[in-house]
Amino acid sequence: MNFKILKNTFDLRQMSILSERYLDIILGDLKNTLILFLQAPIIATLIVLAWKNSDADKTLYFVICLTAVWFGCINSCREIVKEKSVYQREVMVNLNITSYVFSKILVLGVLSFIQCLILMIIVDQYIGLSGNKLLLFVSLFMCSLAGTALGLLLSSLVGNEDKAVALVPLLVIPQILFSEILIPTDLHQGITLWMEKMMIVKWGYEGMKQITCSTPDYVIIFQDLSLLLIFTIIFQIISIIAMKLSR
Repeated sequence: MNFKILKNTFDLRQMSILSERYLDIILGDLKNTLILFLQAPIIATLIVLAWKNSDADKTLYFVICLTAVWFGCINSCREIVKEKSVYQREVMVNLNITSYVFSKILVLGVLSFIQCLILMIIVDQYIGLSGNKLLLFVSLFMCSLAGTALGLLLSSLVGNEDKAVALVPLLVIPQILFSEILIPTDLHQGITLWMEKMMIVKWGYEGMKQITCSTPDYVIIFQDLSLLLIFTIIFQIISIIAMKLSR
């Protein structure tokens, strides 16, 4: 009985089949896939040009975290809504919604992994990043993964692809507005402080600050990475609920 309940909640075989199919779709759309991959070296080059005469500072680490969130959101914002008709048809023949959403984040996670790797290699090569490079990359990737889950949530709520793309700035701009980089110290309190804690970039940036300091606190780094994982899971759960309600 417990096995049946688990199968109704999540079907590993379906996720494997859906992931393979989705990967084939992405690789089949070479033009769009190439555009997605080119984002990383282009943005990395712009960052290098902006910081070419200076060392890596806190603002740079904030910018690469924000870039990682952007990668995730823009990669995933259309990926559910564009398949709406297919999804609605397959739900009637026992499509597992949880497996469907997980297949999306699995494949898009690989894309984000490659984008973050390219971004970090280029920036580190020409500017130089301090701290443990592996932890920096993990923090960057977790930001992108949370951004991917947020983009999928948006895609599960909107009615068409154009709306999804148009609303991405509403997901990304608050990441900048509610940050200690932009907000004056005297205003960094109350509701503004609480809003900042709801932003993905906040925790990726906090983790990077710890990683790059002279005596990093690994407990805080682990907490920041865990919060990014929690964001990812929460966004996926809400996406699944939204899709079940819309069904």
